Amino acid sequence: MNYFDWHEQPGYWADITRHFARDAELLDIGCGSAWLAEHFERYTGVDASVDAVRIASERGRNVRRADADSPLEFADESFDAIVLKDVLEHVADPAALVGEVHRLLRPGGLVFASSPDAQRWVWDDYTHRRPFSRKSFRLLFADHDFRVRRLGYESVFPGVGLLAARTLRKRRPRVFGALALLPFHRRNVWVLAERAGAQI
Repeated sequence: MNYFDWHEQPGYWADITRHFARDAELLDIGCGSAWLAEHFERYTGVDASVDAVRIASERGRNVRRADADSPLEFADESFDAIVLKDVLEHVADPAALVGEVHRLLRPGGLVFASSPDAQRWVWDDYTHRRPFSRKSFRLLFADHDFRVRRLGYESVFPGVGLLAARTLRKRRPRVFGALALLPFHRRNVWVLAERAGAQI
């Protein structure tokens, strides 16, 4: 199994997709294999990896190469929704990327972002530049003129994907949400935030 197969659609994919209308014009930054394209009619993915873009394109997904550490080549207010799944911990300047997301979203548009919580296990991945706490994630978006709608933790303990495949659930069971509140439990922090303005 290669890296991009490993990062194909997660077991609990509805934890992300449930926040957006199927016909939303959605940008997936750091899209990897672009699995979200299977859930949205107007999908665009960007990734810095040449291999990711090639593999996603071979699967018929609308993806282009772009570096999240640089301004993205889209017009202002081009998207209804943006996803930053496990991206902000990798970039040099998370604040600049969140500012770019604000530029690209239409008023009332939504962004979903997730990132590893500030725990020891995060540093096992040498590509991680920084972890986030729930408070720092909230401030990162609030300071860039987003209205934080929801903020929480998600359990990412080893084996959660296998459990998802066996139970065929689209969303994590509630018990995982409760476990993620424990400070020693391996978890991500996530946020759903809205760009101020009229509803989409």
